[in-house]
Amino acid sequence: ASYDETTILAATIQLEAGNEPYEGQVAVGAVIMNRVRSGGYPNSISGVVYQAGQFSVSGRIAATAASGVKSSCMQAAQAAINGETTVGTATHFRSVSSGMQGILIGNHVFW
Repeated sequence: ASYDETTILAATIQLEAGNEPYEGQVAVGAVIMNRVRSGGYPNSISGVVYQAGQFSVSGRIAATAASGVKSSCMQAAQAAINGETTVGTATHFRSVSSGMQGILIGNHVFW
């Protein structure tokens, strides 16, 4: 992934899970990378993140990237790009309060 794609992923992780444990940050990155690799979504990080109706934070990514992404989120993004996952092949996540069943990490559930 290019620096821009890595930064987009890291900023998305920060916006979605910046206050979650590192394991949860990697999980959000892994969901995005699982989508990139799945064939059922766009085949780039930016394509997945900016796909209509998928990530409500997409309008804030540029500002987050411009102000500097937290080091843990950048590290989690690189780990996810390198294939690390804490959620297997999950391609979705929601707040744990959604009642969805799946892998619980911090305040999110992954499936």
